[in-house]
Amino acid sequence: MANSKELWQQYQEALRRGDKEAAAEAFRRYLEAKKAEGRGGSKPTLVNLSTRAKDYPNAVPLEEIPDEMKRSPEFFELLKRMGKGK
Repeated sequence: MANSKELWQQYQEALRRGDKEAAAEAFRRYLEAKKAEGRGGSKPTLVNLSTRAKDYPNAVPLEEIPDEMKRSPEFFELLKRMGKGK
């Protein structure tokens, strides 16, 4: 099994390519690897404080991010922008 750093790189590459399915799967594997390494204890939630209307929830628990990425193109684009540091 790849370590969490390698899987994070795979996730970022999938985001750059714009491949939702691969990004979601890489993120899911990253979470599993991080937990297996003993570093996945907390349950963080991604929160968007924007008041602009969107087609995804304002708060997404970490383990639900892969499913939301697949479901919502707008959410996927948000993560893609976040990955570029913009």
